[in-house]
Amino acid sequence: MQRFFSFLFISSLLLCTACGHEETANEEAAFSLSVEEVVNAFLDDEAAANLKYNDLIIEVSGPVMELNKEDGMITGVKLSNDEFNIVNCTFQNPVESTSILGTTLKVKGVCSGFLGDASSMLPGGTVELKRAAIVN
Repeated sequence: MQRFFSFLFISSLLLCTACGHEETANEEAAFSLSVEEVVNAFLDDEAAANLKYNDLIIEVSGPVMELNKEDGMITGVKLSNDEFNIVNCTFQNPVESTSILGTTLKVKGVCSGFLGDASSMLPGGTVELKRAAIVN
């Protein structure tokens, strides 16, 4: 009887571990865009862009403007040609600190929304990518 419960416990534990998100790095991107293209899509028609991109894996390329670090590991990056049109990428798996600041990077991740207002006097906005992974 004890073996049965041990087997049941271990099986449950393995099943729960396998139920997590797929690795974004292994998934195909639905769209491949530049930072400007994806931000402008949301600024032009946020409702249409939400329908088109939200909850999908998209690939975005642009220069690395800022690194987010925790315990010496890079946990995310901000891609932008300027400080107005930004794609904020939070990595699914932190990467080792390398000299990627200022380089052009291709990242794919799950689009989780847009922070900005096209009718605002402030230009630009931020597209959020979660569970991101570096492509190149």
